[in-house]
Amino acid sequence: MFKNISILSLVTVLILSGCSSETTTDYVLFSGVIQNPRGEKAFVLGNDFSHELQVKEDGTFSDTLRVTQGYYSFSHAEMTTIFLTPGDSLHLTMDTAQYDESLVYSGTGAVANNYLAKKYLEKEQLTGDYKSLYLLDEKAYVLKNQEIKAACTVLLESLKDTDPEFVEIETKNLNYEYLGMLKYYESSHAYYAADPDFKAQDFVTAPLKEVDFDNEADYMTFSSYKSLVASEMMDYNTLMNHPETLSAVIARIKGLKSQNIRNGLAKALGGYLSPSYEGVQEIYSAVMEISTNEEDKAELTEKYNRISKLFKGQPAPKFDYINYAGGKTTMDDLGGKYVYFDIWATWCGPCIREIPYLKEVEEKYHDANVQFVSVSIDRQDDFEKWKTFIKEKDLGGIQLYADGDWKSSIITDYAIDGIPRFILVDPNGKIVSADAPRPSNPALIELLDSLVL
Repeated sequence: MFKNISILSLVTVLILSGCSSETTTDYVLFSGVIQNPRGEKAFVLGNDFSHELQVKEDGTFSDTLRVTQGYYSFSHAEMTTIFLTPGDSLHLTMDTAQYDESLVYSGTGAVANNYLAKKYLEKEQLTGDYKSLYLLDEKAYVLKNQEIKAACTVLLESLKDTDPEFVEIETKNLNYEYLGMLKYYESSHAYYAADPDFKAQDFVTAPLKEVDFDNEADYMTFSSYKSLVASEMMDYNTLMNHPETLSAVIARIKGLKSQNIRNGLAKALGGYLSPSYEGVQEIYSAVMEISTNEEDKAELTEKYNRISKLFKGQPAPKFDYINYAGGKTTMDDLGGKYVYFDIWATWCGPCIREIPYLKEVEEKYHDANVQFVSVSIDRQDDFEKWKTFIKEKDLGGIQLYADGDWKSSIITDYAIDGIPRFILVDPNGKIVSADAPRPSNPALIELLDSLVL
């Protein structure tokens, strides 16, 4: 009898304990409605995470994301930052015609994500034009960025019913964003002021001396910290203008304790793999040695093999594209003159910012032995948008449309992984530079003057 009672009691305990235990949810339910969708796909991207979402004809999507807590990117036509926590059921509504202004979240996790959407607009309004921002003197620049950080902090502290852990994480993120802006000032001011020898006063960069640039946890959590580390380890302008510094950069990366940071920086270093860069072989060898990410190494090897066909003096790859003026245009049709190619798209902000400079360059060399060809990689759905943009913006030169988006032959043949991209070809169809200076870069004028005047 006592034996039966003991067994019954044990079963009762197990049932009750089973009912009272909490179930851990290791996924996020993410759904949404996109007005004016651009294609059938959207993506959620993060550290070692990539998930493709299927967007239906009516613009709706819904999926389960097995993620850890943190910042991710949602990509459809453009990109925005989202914050995901396992257990959330997050719903997004947006309109690609307005994008950032239209983002609205509902459901669990909505408070944090509506904050991120509003923060972006707040920063955009306060920052204004980046050229004007970076041309400020040191004191004014620091004060402006302190103002931006303070405004975002006030916005964060005004949140109600949000996870205190998010507030703590985002507070740290805001500080890294601020430090990043301090770090970018010297090289950006030198660029926009056309003063390559410019050095910022110590008070601008003093806060950076307190930063630990070998913090793996923060590297895997904050894209702002990741960008800060990359900028600290390999300044773009220095590496591009002074290739002799490459060896020192490689040595610094090798000296880091975190293999994840070394892998990330090796991948970033691979981004400098350009047919016009002197240290191509050194970069490739360094990445192969430093990185333990076999996927990254395989991608870089494939890119290196393509780049080796794009060195100066090699035949320029052929193409056959739709001409805005009518008919089609091939590379052979452009022979007899130097050709300056602008690879762009109507959705690309940096591309559009180069247009005024491109118009100035076109005007300067109007009667010279050079022609200007803009090649759009807009999606097929945006073909009419491309034509309208050309008309409304009164774009000059030869305007071509490369049907195929990122799979266009000009993208793959010239190893292009980001736009705008500029290419210079000589009158005989041979490559002068497969990664030529931008119209906003005074180096382009120096190059063209030496060739066509």
